[in-house]
Amino acid sequence: MSSCNLLNEMKESAESGHVAYANFARAYSKTNPNIVYCFFEGDEDKKYYGTRITIKYEREFQDFTCEGRDLVLKAKELIKNRKEYNKAKALFFIDKDYTDDTVENELYVTPCYSIENFYSTEETLKKILQNEFNMNESDENFIKIVKLHTKSLDSYHNKLLFLNAWLSCQHDIRISTKLSTRLNINEVLKKYFKIDENMFDINLNLKLNIFDDLENQEILENTLFTNAPKVTTDMIDSKIAYFNKIDKSCIFRGKFELKFFIDFLKRLKEEATSKHQKILTKKYKCALSFKLEDSISVLAQYSNTPTCLFQFLDKHLKVA
Repeated sequence: MSSCNLLNEMKESAESGHVAYANFARAYSKTNPNIVYCFFEGDEDKKYYGTRITIKYEREFQDFTCEGRDLVLKAKELIKNRKEYNKAKALFFIDKDYTDDTVENELYVTPCYSIENFYSTEETLKKILQNEFNMNESDENFIKIVKLHTKSLDSYHNKLLFLNAWLSCQHDIRISTKLSTRLNINEVLKKYFKIDENMFDINLNLKLNIFDDLENQEILENTLFTNAPKVTTDMIDSKIAYFNKIDKSCIFRGKFELKFFIDFLKRLKEEATSKHQKILTKKYKCALSFKLEDSISVLAQYSNTPTCLFQFLDKHLKVA
């Protein structure tokens, strides 16, 4: 590509709002075919995928943050439609969200709602208990905590079932009607999922009343998301019935799941390191700080890695 054409392409992509693609056009090198160009939705994603790429595969890679799912897909389209990039090893990573999208060629789609769902699991909890709290799996306190986590998570899922069903219906409506309206979920619901307020009390009891509004359709549509399309009762009932048949930890919105998990760990650390335990029978040390803001990078080593991700990376990065 001539320098003039490259400049024009970068200018066009920047004007269209696709900064990541403009950065790729600037960085692309035909003289170094071993470079892997990875496109992510946001900065958090590269923290999760980056550790897996660098630890297992000895490949140099450059990451590009696209600021959204649709822009990752747009970058994929732009690159694949330009013959001058035919030899570029470009990989694209998106969250499944409430869609039915699956892995295809150079596009990786999480099997769960998002990467956050890989963190908030029983398997991750057990790893943290063993490695950060130095608990033995046969320890009565280890068993007690896992059971408490499972029970609390079930209650949490039941409380947020209606909200997740409603949000999923909104996605279906947007796809079927081709509406471009997007719900600013993080902003609208931030008062229910406050970073500085724990959803567990000091006795590790879940404060479910915090989320009462989110079970009320009238509040969702007339107070919180006033510009959202109305959802019929049949749509909600159908979605709830579907969600009740599958693993809610996987399909529910990842940021809700991660908030629950970090709050649980925060209270657990307070209990485990206290001089006067109320739940546990002995004291435990834990140097790790559990903060929602940096949990994706700090807990990356403990989060799940689905088989489909290893298969995807092996296919595209493994050197025979």
